[in-house]
Amino acid sequence: MSLRNHINKLEGNSEITRISEPVSKTYQIAAILNQLEPTPAIFENVNESSFQVVGNLSCTKQSFADYFGIPTSKIIPMLTNAIENRSQCEVVSQPACQEVVNMEPDLDQLPVLRHCEGDGGNYISSGIFIANHPKFGQNIDFHRCMQISKTEMAVRIVRSRNFDTFLQDLKEVDVAICIGNSPNVMAAAATSVSIGIDELEIANAMEPVKVVRAKTVDVYVPAEAEFILEGTVYLCGFKLLVQQCFYF
Repeated sequence: MSLRNHINKLEGNSEITRISEPVSKTYQIAAILNQLEPTPAIFENVNESSFQVVGNLSCTKQSFADYFGIPTSKIIPMLTNAIENRSQCEVVSQPACQEVVNMEPDLDQLPVLRHCEGDGGNYISSGIFIANHPKFGQNIDFHRCMQISKTEMAVRIVRSRNFDTFLQDLKEVDVAICIGNSPNVMAAAATSVSIGIDELEIANAMEPVKVVRAKTVDVYVPAEAEFILEGTVYLCGFKLLVQQCFYF
């Protein structure tokens, strides 16, 4: 199920709140989501962007379990089974995520939220990084990234994680940052598995995932992700930058 279909299902069950009043991506949306938690919400009118924002989709174990139609007690067995019985994703050639391609990116156009006072900038907090290594293959996981210009972000990489191994080895790694993913993809990206395992195959074992080759980097991305940023993470002392991004 795509994120959009998931949202439509929540709306059909009156389980999501639509907010039509103008709101700012600076502090306001994050504050409202905190007040509404765990109720999902869609912000239809973001002051600084033409795109909508959705949040609070998986705030509880129950909401995650409801997506798969299982009791919460079956979440861990489901994840364990998916890890043990991974399956290859179907590759497609005309995906929804590539219907619009912008080769002259401007991150200011995206509704990247500033969450709290004291933050250094606007953060992508739920973006899934997909990277490839000539020896270990593809890896997907989460890394917070803070916007520092129209085309650059600083990325927080946790030491000893698989992507850190990629970066320490290669010094620069091409990536696709996928935003607006279905719960099975999000859950798979959050798993801790051995290096060399493609977590998208875990997601596919939970629920079928179609993928497509990214436009400018050698990775396969979920075909129904809402936004995909493509670029390169550089190991530059303590600073990690994603440069030359663009979005679909």
